[in-house]
Amino acid sequence: MISLKVRKKNLVMLPEDMLANDFAGSIYGKYHEKTGVFNVFTAAAHDALNGDYIGEIGREIPAEDCQDKLIGVRSGSTIEFSFNGQSFEVKTYNLIQNVFSRNTGILESSVMTDKSAILLGCGSVGSLVALELAKAGVGKFLLIDNDIFEYHNICRHQCSIADVGNYKVDALAQRIKAINPYADVTAIPKTVETTEHEVFDRYCLGDNSIMVGGADNRAADVYCNSISVMYKTPFISIGCWERAFAGEIFYWLPNSNMPCYKCAIGDGGELSNKPNVNRRIYTNEEDLTKVQFTPGISVDINFVTTIAVKIIFDILNRKTDRYVPRLLDSLEQFTLVCNTNKTEIGGEMAEIFSYPLQVTTSLEVGFRGNCPPCEFGKEETAEKGNDF
Repeated sequence: MISLKVRKKNLVMLPEDMLANDFAGSIYGKYHEKTGVFNVFTAAAHDALNGDYIGEIGREIPAEDCQDKLIGVRSGSTIEFSFNGQSFEVKTYNLIQNVFSRNTGILESSVMTDKSAILLGCGSVGSLVALELAKAGVGKFLLIDNDIFEYHNICRHQCSIADVGNYKVDALAQRIKAINPYADVTAIPKTVETTEHEVFDRYCLGDNSIMVGGADNRAADVYCNSISVMYKTPFISIGCWERAFAGEIFYWLPNSNMPCYKCAIGDGGELSNKPNVNRRIYTNEEDLTKVQFTPGISVDINFVTTIAVKIIFDILNRKTDRYVPRLLDSLEQFTLVCNTNKTEIGGEMAEIFSYPLQVTTSLEVGFRGNCPPCEFGKEETAEKGNDF
């Protein structure tokens, strides 16, 4: 029989303001018995995560109230902790500084916290975008999607079995709050077309925001991009082709003389012939009864989405001092991303790629004329000049 010596820290992770502000009262969080670590939540984290009651902090705690509780007794400017007769060391933390400290020098949390992300569609694509932006320190989120999370979503979504039956926006809002309890998150269980404009007024912050199209069809992306033009807010569309053998990323920037999504791509035309149905799948099969609407496995969807997230970082920081773009100065407005070029998976369309994991850099799109969003955007650009 193998005996393993388990390391126990006997440690209390304590919010620094509880130590500095002479806090006294009940404390909530999580106790990990195997490691001997108490993670004491901030008030915001407790509200977001519904922490367990784990003990008390005070100057005098009756002995009968100490059993199986973490007890903190104030002694001058310090707190001495014990649990069932054992002493515990204290390590204070600042939630915002500690969570995002390792982004410093890459993405500045002081800048990212003022950024806003509008997620129009919170499925496999939108959920990954939202959580990556939350980890990067983005402080404001507007989530719009009227779908309910179901069991068949689990294998491609960032949420889990515990979220089945909940609206996707509400489940995703909880995941964002679990990363950053201080994030400003609004969840709207509606379609984008039925969402009141007052909601967009709050989150469309021009260059400090990004509108992400991850809805079920191209018509929604056309609509979303038209909203972004009106609010002078950058827009990006992310979608996977059939079985996620490939995907496409399209972005639009205000004051840049760029064609909008409708003008540049429309319904997909000859490129992918993606049907305008309630599915986020692009296929070249005209007879839809022959198509197995299989969105692809999570890792393939995530590969396309991760490249889009890198572009989003560049867009949100393109006017930030000393920020070095990762992709925006190398990729055109419309980018194709290939997971595999095997025709057995992608059909004839897979032959347009030279090798697997190919990321295109030179697809060009143009204006088609008679496009109200683009005409509006051109007028704004002419008045203000191209500042990109």
